[in-house]
Amino acid sequence: MSFIRRELDRISTALAERGSSDYEQLYAAQQALSWALEPTGYKSPYDAIKGTPGDSADCPALSCPLPSLGSPGSDVS
Repeated sequence: MSFIRRELDRISTALAERGSSDYEQLYAAQQALSWALEPTGYKSPYDAIKGTPGDSADCPALSCPLPSLGSPGSDVS
């Protein structure tokens, strides 16, 4: 697994550079590799990309509730 740690170090260095034009892609790669090392500590790459709520892993895709934009009674415009 040292190759994953080495890649995470390279990504961390690149993310630390201000104004990185690849920030979003590097961040996604960092999260995916971190998930591979510690699946319970990070959102899975699929869930992160699709915006799947963390507690809906067993929910069939077509019957899952849509994530809410706010709590009941909140003023979300």
